Amino acid sequence: MSIEKLRNKAKRALLDGKYPKALEFFEDLHKAEPNDLRTYVKLAELREKTGDSVGAVKDYILIAKAYAEQGFVVQAIAINKIILRINPEQTEVQERLKELSSERGDNWAVSTITPQDHVRAGDVNLGKQAKLNVKRTPLLADLSGDELEAFIDSLTLKTFAADEHIYEYGVESDCLYLIGMGSVRLKIQLASGDKRIFTRLSEGDFFGEHAFMSHTAHTDVAVAETEVSLLMIDRETFDVWVKKYVKIKDTVESFYRQRVLDRVLAMTPVFEDVPEDARMALAEKFNIRSFVAGDVVVQEGDPGNSFFLIRSGHVEVLTSDIKNNSQQIALSVMGEGAFFGEVALLTDKPRTATVVAKDALELMELTRKDFNAITLEYPSVRSIVELYQKKRVQDTIKTLMQRGR
Repeated sequence: MSIEKLRNKAKRALLDGKYPKALEFFEDLHKAEPNDLRTYVKLAELREKTGDSVGAVKDYILIAKAYAEQGFVVQAIAINKIILRINPEQTEVQERLKELSSERGDNWAVSTITPQDHVRAGDVNLGKQAKLNVKRTPLLADLSGDELEAFIDSLTLKTFAADEHIYEYGVESDCLYLIGMGSVRLKIQLASGDKRIFTRLSEGDFFGEHAFMSHTAHTDVAVAETEVSLLMIDRETFDVWVKKYVKIKDTVESFYRQRVLDRVLAMTPVFEDVPEDARMALAEKFNIRSFVAGDVVVQEGDPGNSFFLIRSGHVEVLTSDIKNNSQQIALSVMGEGAFFGEVALLTDKPRTATVVAKDALELMELTRKDFNAITLEYPSVRSIVELYQKKRVQDTIKTLMQRGR
C-alpha cells in the first residue's frame, strides 16, 4: 500500500472514531516514515486514547527531544505539557529544554518554517545559513535555563479541533495565546456582518494580543485551521514576567502594532482585492502617525501628497462655510478602517476639507509615490478609491444643499 493511501486510511479511521484501527495505520505510517514528527505525534495521541498511557509518554518524550534538539522550542514545550498532564513526575524533557537553552543561548529558540505540513526530524540544519530561513520565537528569545523552566511552568495547554472557534468577536479575554502545534486563522467582522480572513498563523506565532494589551474585547475571531495545541498565559502571570523581562512586553506590543495594520488593511474596501499574502508587504509601505484630540490632521486648502487609513480612533471631517469663513460645516465622523485624503491624490488639487482628531488617533499614511506604485500593481485599488471619491463629492453636495447653500 502506498504511503498516501495508508495516510488517507489512517485519517479516515481517526475521523470515524475507530481509534484501535487508526492506531494500527499510524504505527505502519511511523515505520514507513520514522522521521515524520507530526505522524509520530498522532501515534502517541492514539496510544493514550486506547489506554496505553505508558507507551504514549515514551513516544512523546522522544518527539519532544527531537523538537528540542533542533531548536523547535515551542513545539517541544507543547509536547512537554502533554507529558506532564499524563505523568506529572516525568520532567525529563523539561530538564533537557533547560540544558539546551543554557548551552546554546537564545539563538536556539526558533519556530517552524511556514507554511509546513510535515516536520521531519532530519530536515532541519541549525547551521548559520539555516538560521536565516526560520523565524525566531520572540516570546522566548531572552529566556534560558531556570528562567525558561519557570516560564514553561506558567503556561496552560489547551487543544482545539479543526474549525473550532478559540474566541469570538466582542468577547473579553485575559489570555495571550502561543501556538504550540497546528495553525490558526484570524478573521475580522466587517460592517456588513460578514467575516473575512486577514491572517493565518502557525507554530511559534502568538495572537490575542489586541484584547490582552488594551484590556478590551477581541476585535477579531480566532479559529483553529487544523487541530491546534495552544499554550496560554494569563494576564497576572504575564505582568509578573514583564517586570523581570521588559523585552517580552516590547515584543508583544510590536506584534500588536503589526497585527492591527493587517486587520485594518483587510477591513478596508480599498484593499479587498489585494491577496492576503501580499497585504503584509503592503503594510510596510505605510508610516504610522499619532495625534491627540483636537489636532488638525489635514487643513482645507493645503497641498495634499498623502492618503490616510484610520488605524484607531476617530476623525471629524469639516469644510468651510463660504457664507461665513469663520464657521465650518461638519460633513462626517470616521473611525477604524475608514480612509481620507484621496481627493488630493486623485485630482492634484489642494485638500478639500479639514480633518480633525476627535480622540487619541493613529493613522496609516501612504505617500503619493507609494500610492501610485500600489495602484499600478493592483489597479482595482485606484478604481475603488475613485468610486468612493465620487460618492463623497455627492454626499458633500447633498449636505451643503440641505443647509441652503
